[in-house]
Amino acid sequence: MRLHTAFSMTFLSIALFFNLTACGSTPAEAEKKDENKEAQPRVIENVSYVDKDTSASHMLDLYFPPGEHAKVPLLVWIHGGAWKEGDKQPSPMMPLLVRGFAVAGINYRFAPEHKFPAQIHDCKAAIRWLRKHADEYGFDKDRIGVFGISAGGHLASLLGATNGVNELEGNVGVTGERSDVQAVVTWCGPSNLITMHSQAGPNDQLDYDSDKAPITMFLGGTAEQKPELAKAASPVTYLKPGLKVPCLIMHAEKDPVVPFAQSKELYDAWKKTGAPVTLESVKTDQHIFISVPTMMTVIDFFQKTLGDKMKPASEASENAATKAAADEHADSTKPASKAADTLKQPSAGADRALEKTPGK
Repeated sequence: MRLHTAFSMTFLSIALFFNLTACGSTPAEAEKKDENKEAQPRVIENVSYVDKDTSASHMLDLYFPPGEHAKVPLLVWIHGGAWKEGDKQPSPMMPLLVRGFAVAGINYRFAPEHKFPAQIHDCKAAIRWLRKHADEYGFDKDRIGVFGISAGGHLASLLGATNGVNELEGNVGVTGERSDVQAVVTWCGPSNLITMHSQAGPNDQLDYDSDKAPITMFLGGTAEQKPELAKAASPVTYLKPGLKVPCLIMHAEKDPVVPFAQSKELYDAWKKTGAPVTLESVKTDQHIFISVPTMMTVIDFFQKTLGDKMKPASEASENAATKAAADEHADSTKPASKAADTLKQPSAGADRALEKTPGK
């Protein structure tokens, strides 16, 4: 079992805040630390959300806030990677442990071997599994939020837009549980595969036409060749009045990979449902824009929509954890100029130590 380097500074910041590091401790402090071992953040890695399936594509990781907890809100991280690569680690969501949230990171099957709707079937299966085991792990099954970037942002918004849509449930893993979510954050994700190509600028880097183009591999053909499938894979298709899911959309003004117009289209469609929705335009030309200010926007959104009515114990410690997550995640992310055909998820890092609980 392992955790990537991108987590290390984040958890170190949290550990320092909770006096869980032994560096510079007196014997009395070290003894107190041992007595309060249960106050550490905990992780359970590589839990299969599909019974008797040990493949990496159906694994999830669970992260728990320090101390005793019951019915805490759960945030689900969905990685990017053009629907064809990536991993649940690293995740930028670790600072939310300070706010009393639990976090899950999920994997899903990849194109082109597995085409749409395999990816959304897996995401919904993971949500159903988490909801089924909510009491066991101390989650509040009625407070589940999702956050995804790029292709993960597409899947996060598709999850929120399809609450109660049986056609996209699939039969993977746990059945008989709801797959609905209560809040969505989506960054720079496709929202309408039919209009995306026409919205691209002359200098945009995404391939739309070759056999290796992300949408082609995802659908089994271009959006023009597979218009009905492209429509079925587009979150805007399902947004109807009556949806109750609040949504935060963030997108770079000059995104060179996914056109900003995709998020504007999603915002306009989400607004018509009557659910709260915000579109944040980020002044950058980078496809991925993780930083302390952008992550604080995410943290504040989830605190407002799903969190307990509480403040973090230390603003300085929270900011330190957020900065560490942003710095580490940014270091592992490809520059936008190299992300043209991948909607890239940050790469893996080295091993590090943390208290871990074996997966079930």
